[in-house]
Amino acid sequence: MKSASDLQDEIARLQHELASLKAMGAASREDELPVVEMLMRDTQRRHVAEAELADAHAWMELAQEVGGVAAYRMDIIENRLWWSQSVFALYGFDPAAGEPTIDLWLSAIHPEDRVKVEHMARMAIETGAPIDHQFRIIRPSDGTHRWVHDRGRVECDTSGKPLRLHGVNIDMTAMRQVQEALAASEEQYRGTFEHANVGVAHVSVDGRFLRANDYLCKLLGRSESELQAVTFQDITHPDDLGSDLDLLLQLMDGKIPSYTLEKRYVRPDGTLVWSDLSVALIRNDEGLPLHFVSVITDIQQRKEAQDLVKLVLDEANHRVKNLLSVVGAIVKSSARSAGSVKQFEEAVSLRLKGIAASHDLLMGKSVDGGDLAQLIRRQLEIFTDCAIERVIMDGPPLQLCPRAVHAFGMVLHELATNACKYGALANERGEVHIDWSISAERGALHFVWREVGGPEIKMAGPQGFGSKALARMLAGSLGGKVTHQLLPAGCVFEADLPLGNLLDRS
Repeated sequence: MKSASDLQDEIARLQHELASLKAMGAASREDELPVVEMLMRDTQRRHVAEAELADAHAWMELAQEVGGVAAYRMDIIENRLWWSQSVFALYGFDPAAGEPTIDLWLSAIHPEDRVKVEHMARMAIETGAPIDHQFRIIRPSDGTHRWVHDRGRVECDTSGKPLRLHGVNIDMTAMRQVQEALAASEEQYRGTFEHANVGVAHVSVDGRFLRANDYLCKLLGRSESELQAVTFQDITHPDDLGSDLDLLLQLMDGKIPSYTLEKRYVRPDGTLVWSDLSVALIRNDEGLPLHFVSVITDIQQRKEAQDLVKLVLDEANHRVKNLLSVVGAIVKSSARSAGSVKQFEEAVSLRLKGIAASHDLLMGKSVDGGDLAQLIRRQLEIFTDCAIERVIMDGPPLQLCPRAVHAFGMVLHELATNACKYGALANERGEVHIDWSISAERGALHFVWREVGGPEIKMAGPQGFGSKALARMLAGSLGGKVTHQLLPAGCVFEADLPLGNLLDRS
């Protein structure tokens, strides 16, 4: 099919030929018949060309309507506009209202965009500069707003003077709506990503961090750029890496849609942080892996609480066994010293009540006696009976917080039990010296339990379960540094504990 321009050129050529033929007919009457035949033939050719031109115009209008493209032309010299039917449809103008004008066109431009549009049109008309910009219109037919992309070029004469402006208006409303929705969605995702109360990261298929939010950076002790310089493999605890990689391969192979895993990350200072990791894989339209989305939740406190519960349960089990042993010793001791059954019953009952009170204190049911000296006396009175005079204490008043009472109570219970069974209080001559002091400069409490005069300890050195629990309990609960030695001369227990973790602020 010929183009509209070609058909217009052909019609112009035929019109020129018709004019020439008329001139020829006027000059020679003898050749009238051949001239008429030529006129008929060329007139037929003209009708065919006009039909093809109309067909081309129809196709062009259809293409413009379907594609949301509206064509226009402006005669700059005569200041006249020509619009395709698609322009009227796009702008909401009535084609029957008359010939389009510049003022009519400007009346549809959104007020906020009108100055910019007028400037662009003026520059094109005056200088021949091409047009390429977007603006809003308000359709007079229904009052709706639409976005228009205007592209045009100026046709100039041989001297460079602008003659005509040819252009198209493209309806960009749907695309702008999609772009705005996409931008809003991206902004919402960015807000969720950046301000989430969990760690969020995009990780490449080879394990490199592509993007990380502030929460994750703080959790892992690294800036985003520092995370981007390492892989997740680099900062995963070696004992957890195998499980992580196995699940990752299953995810890559499509065997699982996602996975969760409790794992430890290693911070730059070497400390570990327990995290709950959830991982999903993002694929492209062809199903090929693009990157992972990882959500990391800090579960360090939960893990510490679980460890503490396990420690307390293990310790409680150990305590029960110790208590049974102590009860047996109480029964034997009371039987030897009691002069009658009634005295025996009273002695055993009193001592068992003391053990029960100690147990309540250990389990946190009682926080009376928060003063360190009172706490020591309450614990030792249970085990030493009349030997309390062989316990020498020296230290300033110190009111402990409930957590410190609990931790210290368990430690003192263990030390007193061992002293009664194997140490300085297992004979008639031994003594227990308990000293503590406060260093304001270091902000710490120095506590010493030292046994002297007891039976010689032949198996000095290795520690049993209870001894190991002492160090774990104080170091874990109160952040202290603990040493516990079983020397031949007796037990020596020392602890340096930060005052901030000990004091009752009430």
